[in-house]
Amino acid sequence: VGMSQWGARTMAVAGMDARSIVSYYYQNTSVESVPDDMEISVNIEYQKARVDIRSEALDGSGGALEVSVGGVVTQGSPADTFQFQQTAGQVQVTKVTGGASTVIGQGPNATARPLGATLAHVVNKGGSFSSPGNRFRYGFIEVTPVKAGGANRVNAVNKLRLHEEYLYGIAEVPSSWPDAALQAQVIASRTYALSKIQDGIRASCNCHLDDGYGPFTDQTFVGWSKQSGAQGNRWVDAVNATLTAPNTGLAILHNGQPIKAFYGASNGGASQASADVWGGALPYSVSVPDPYSLDASNPDRVWTKTITQAEAAKAFGVGAVWGLNITERHVSGAVKTIAATTADNASVTRTGGQMRSLFGLRSSFVTAIDGNAGVPVNAPAPPVEAPAAPTAPEVVASERSVVISTKPTATQPAGKPFAVKAKVTPSKKGLQTWLQQQVNGEWKTIAKKKTKKKGRVTHRVKEAWPPSSTLLYRVVTVKKKAIVGASTELSVGVVPSVKPRTVALVTEPAVTVAAGKGLKIAAIVRPKKKGLTVWRQVLVSGDPETGEWRTADTKRTAKNGRVNFRIKKATPAGATYTYRLVVVDNRQAAGVSPLITITVTE
Repeated sequence: VGMSQWGARTMAVAGMDARSIVSYYYQNTSVESVPDDMEISVNIEYQKARVDIRSEALDGSGGALEVSVGGVVTQGSPADTFQFQQTAGQVQVTKVTGGASTVIGQGPNATARPLGATLAHVVNKGGSFSSPGNRFRYGFIEVTPVKAGGANRVNAVNKLRLHEEYLYGIAEVPSSWPDAALQAQVIASRTYALSKIQDGIRASCNCHLDDGYGPFTDQTFVGWSKQSGAQGNRWVDAVNATLTAPNTGLAILHNGQPIKAFYGASNGGASQASADVWGGALPYSVSVPDPYSLDASNPDRVWTKTITQAEAAKAFGVGAVWGLNITERHVSGAVKTIAATTADNASVTRTGGQMRSLFGLRSSFVTAIDGNAGVPVNAPAPPVEAPAAPTAPEVVASERSVVISTKPTATQPAGKPFAVKAKVTPSKKGLQTWLQQQVNGEWKTIAKKKTKKKGRVTHRVKEAWPPSSTLLYRVVTVKKKAIVGASTELSVGVVPSVKPRTVALVTEPAVTVAAGKGLKIAAIVRPKKKGLTVWRQVLVSGDPETGEWRTADTKRTAKNGRVNFRIKKATPAGATYTYRLVVVDNRQAAGVSPLITITVTE
């Protein structure tokens, strides 16, 4: 039901954008910008006897975990484990350090909030902190009591911002997939989450939705593991690409409301209507042809499973099964009913959903049993003829010419808007044109506009970005979505648009500090100015020139241009950290300090 993730990938490879992908799978909808700056509650431990939480530092400044229960607030380090369990209808918190246990307090709920560059590592009783998952950076963890089958249990919920914090942790598709497929998944995931927020909090889990591991099997949410995993930066970029403002993002709407955006890995060549699967008809959840999910890249496009005589007999509640036959199919081609024939020629039926569950099948799209298709896939009612898989737009024999009148430039200020003007001939008012930008060697449509009188059109680019790059654009004219004319490339060189500044260290470039002690990193930014943003960044992998830098803290300069960063506690002993300070103006690096090396000793 809904979007096929493998189908979306095939569409993206063929050149379709995220809006087109989701609009195809979710009929009678629109993709629009909606407010998404609200808190969402995600259950990460469901009705457990005990939940344990420990902090983990992302760099030398991190590691602090603030725990609050019954009005008592305490702070822990990676050396501390906090145990949460139910006592007399309340949550009791115990702090364990070096084998010594201390009860912190109890209350109707308890929270654990990672401070700064810190992860909260959450496991249930008996779980191991050595596992790579279960780490959460954003928002806070709330633990609440619950009764489950007469037993005292607790729920652990990650409460965080939907806009980007929650979406950064969605792990439904590989981060290596094409941009458009990733963005389509983000849009579907945001929409699904919005619909769950509208449904309200579920009492059994104290959540809007779970992390995909039960009991409701919502979207897969793994927290920090997705963002920090292989090519996690590409997933973060995909989330950011669907943000339209600091508090809005793209979602799929029907009659102005977020839809229940169901999706799955793949299907048998057509999506199923919700009415056929669950009995509830939804105007946007109808069967659509899906040849895209049958692409050769999909490892699940074809599968076979052997069912033993004993398994078949048990599924149909008979002594022995002499034959199985598909007797009805839905419009999509999925099995609606399947019949078993017994030795005395009696017939027992099961629904396609029952068949899938009882036999443990990947789906109810079964094309044949022992070579027999039963009712053909196109019966009783033929599905809509599936369109051919799309191909990337290509310039055909030119019906019209397109000439860009905007001159190439090598000095377009970063962050500033500019216009791309063109003329289509033979000229005519109302011709459809697309402004395209070359991204990773492919032309991506970024704006659509019709020509005015005399075939003229002006496309506006909201901002030139990023700095120190060269952007390539072209204008094409289309007819029935086929390109019938294209301009030559327009080259736009983007240059920084901020005043360069120097960041002079006051702190020595090499510092040694004892473990557990604090230190200060100070610098002066010139030309001096109050209120400039300065990032303290730590090198997390690779070398300083090409490696990954992560922002650990942000400060603003004082009137004299001075900025001070305090690291409360340097840990662990034996660690060495490399830092730099970056002054930022209008999202651009205006200056970078020399490297600072911090060595932590015993």
